[in-house]
Amino acid sequence: METISLRHTNDMHSHFGPWPKIKRFLLKDGPKNGTVFRFDIGDAIDRLHPLTDSTLGKGNVAIMNEAKYTAVTIGNNEGLVMPHADLNHLYDEADFDVLLANMVDAETSGQPAWADPYKIYETAAGTKVAVLGMTAPYQQTYQTLGWLPEEPEEVLDRLLPELRAKADLVVLLSHLGLPTDRDLAKKYDLDVIIGAHTHHVLPEGEEDNGTWLAAAGRYGDHVGEVLIDVDEKHQVQSVSAKAYRTDELPEETFDEETVAAIDQAGIESEMKEMVTTYEPAVTTEQQAKDCLEALADFYHLPVAICSTGLFLKDLPAGPKSKYVFLEDMPHTIQPMLVELTGKQLIAWLEEYEEKAAELLTQRIKGSGFRGQVFGRLLAKGIEKNENNKYTYNGKLIEEGESYSVATLDHYRWLDFFKMLDEAPAEIRLDVFLREMMADYYQKIEEEAVVIPAN
Repeated sequence: METISLRHTNDMHSHFGPWPKIKRFLLKDGPKNGTVFRFDIGDAIDRLHPLTDSTLGKGNVAIMNEAKYTAVTIGNNEGLVMPHADLNHLYDEADFDVLLANMVDAETSGQPAWADPYKIYETAAGTKVAVLGMTAPYQQTYQTLGWLPEEPEEVLDRLLPELRAKADLVVLLSHLGLPTDRDLAKKYDLDVIIGAHTHHVLPEGEEDNGTWLAAAGRYGDHVGEVLIDVDEKHQVQSVSAKAYRTDELPEETFDEETVAAIDQAGIESEMKEMVTTYEPAVTTEQQAKDCLEALADFYHLPVAICSTGLFLKDLPAGPKSKYVFLEDMPHTIQPMLVELTGKQLIAWLEEYEEKAAELLTQRIKGSGFRGQVFGRLLAKGIEKNENNKYTYNGKLIEEGESYSVATLDHYRWLDFFKMLDEAPAEIRLDVFLREMMADYYQKIEEEAVVIPAN
């Protein structure tokens, strides 16, 4: 009899506070007469942290190397917050395998060069464990970045018979979300699904149709372990799963210093990189107005819409570093060009007017950190005329006409404005709001006319 330990993390989102405890848990001695495997199930990185932002995730990979992970899969934060070329090099220095079975590189029409669809690991007693990884298949957004995602069931239909023929156990690293994990457990012969994406915790695991599900929450608030007892013929005899609260794990003397050093390394790196020489200080209120101008300039349009709650801090006077913009706009909000009928555009504006008082202090949840509150919706090029009718660039909005609006993907992902869900939109996944704003301030600094003194 041997015991196989599957230790796992997920959805850390660059929250390094619990990392020293998690690392000790991952590296602790394994069960007697057993083998330990260590896995991360994606969204380990998040560019709200200065170390992640300044290194495009490579700093996270270096830290993960310390914990001797066996393999990881990617989440949408690894896959969607970096340009194609940068994701291609995220794992250059990784000491662990990257497993991703449901993504094709559009440039090569093949498997991403930095990932394998699956690996088969062997325990000390000879049990063969097949491990494959999959991530949430955001079709439109991934394709924009040059990746072609596949649906999980298509992949399992193709690979599972092969894995069952080669291995004694099959484990799925699933950044697909709990509802999908439960569906897959019902339909497929998988031994363990270690889950992520929906930030769920399964304190004692969950068994369905012979498949065990495990998950460890978000932000490092838990770390998990699945224990599998197998006999001499490599047949499963028993399975147990547990998610441990990291705040209940023992703390050691230098844990705070370790985390502080990680944070400081990121801050110092970001502070060194000046992204604009724009001199004036800028209040949050002024930034929202400037955002309208930046969006209009970015898309070469006369009409733009944004909201005030996206800006957290005043920008100081003098040249401004990458870190200044990160502190002010830590979210991964991106520019969006949306095509609306006049009817949809009027409906958006009228719905906002109905909700304006409520939205002023409405807390924002979901889709990652997207500002503290919604605030006020501002518009450039849209006004009401003397007849209380909306105009677009000075002309009356006609319900049957089509109108282009420069705005932000923020409003597409919120629950407030349903008319934006189905409207054709182009999201610029290669640019964050903070990068667009920095570029705009630098542009107006360079275009400023200097009048010589007489």
